[in-house]
Amino acid sequence: MFRIEEKELSRAIEAARKLHPTVRVIEFGTYTVTGSNPLRLYTVKCYRDPQGFKTIDCTGKTQDGIACKHSMAALALHLWMAAVRFAAVRKVQRRKRLPFSV
Repeated sequence: MFRIEEKELSRAIEAARKLHPTVRVIEFGTYTVTGSNPLRLYTVKCYRDPQGFKTIDCTGKTQDGIACKHSMAALALHLWMAAVRFAAVRKVQRRKRLPFSV
């Protein structure tokens, strides 16, 4: 588990690029990620902790506080999904403010 704001992510990002893991969505914020062995799956959770920090938790062997390649792969999908959800909410909010015209 680590907080995004506190860690150096470049090594983990580079390792994820080399690995090209498969990321699947279980639900928003929870993902499964393949490792170097495609039969081994890691569960990654992206969430805000009680203090409000963006936190990532992976079932891999990496030590607590260190970013891993599995978490970076899941984070990329998580950020994209969050942006799409945010855009959809904003679109609905804008439509509610606009007068209806045919």
